Amino acid sequence: MRERPVERMNSLAARIAAMSGIMIALSFVCVAAQAGEGAGPFAAGRSDTVRTNLWLAESLLAEVAAEGVAALPQDGGRVRLQSALDTPAAHLFQTVATGLLADRGYEVFLDTGEEGVPAPVDYVFGYRVLGVQLDYPEVGRTLGIWRNWVGREVEVSVMLELSEAATGRVLLNRKVDRGYRDRFDDHELGRVESPLYDFTTAEIKGSGWQDRMEEVVVLGTLAGLVAVYFANTSD
Repeated sequence: MRERPVERMNSLAARIAAMSGIMIALSFVCVAAQAGEGAGPFAAGRSDTVRTNLWLAESLLAEVAAEGVAALPQDGGRVRLQSALDTPAAHLFQTVATGLLADRGYEVFLDTGEEGVPAPVDYVFGYRVLGVQLDYPEVGRTLGIWRNWVGREVEVSVMLELSEAATGRVLLNRKVDRGYRDRFDDHELGRVESPLYDFTTAEIKGSGWQDRMEEVVVLGTLAGLVAVYFANTSD
């Protein structure tokens, strides 16, 4: 007995509804799996306020500079900042260190490298910024396709060398490392990055051809599931 048009339409509608239920179930599974991934190292770093990459780099460098300032005597004095490298990261460290020293009551002098008699100082605050590194090592996706959050890591490493100017006595000689990890929503990427420094932008992991291949594979798999379902339920 041949199926009438109305019955055939009802059967097709039932199949479509069933397939929609399968797709919804799959989406819940993917979202749940993604939530499980979010419980990793980046979950604790989430915040209602998204800090920019430049703000984080400045803050971490300020933490390093504060360790150097803490090694100086607390009775004030004249301090010369002296960088071993002339780099954008060193200039940023110089800015934050100058502010910290001035806030603690020190007179700050910069080592310009020019010939002549330098200003007499009580302490020499030497530093070498070894690196400021930004990475996006992890992303979160919906259904394995649409990126909805980006994991972020910022790390700084600075060599500090503090000494008394008159005697050369070493007050501090140490490599100091600081880091920060969090994640932010994908649509906020344009807000957190800055073109001012090369360490305030980075390539997102999987944003190249591998990423596109993953999307093609996932979409192809879903299309295959749909085709197999209708093939198995057809007359």
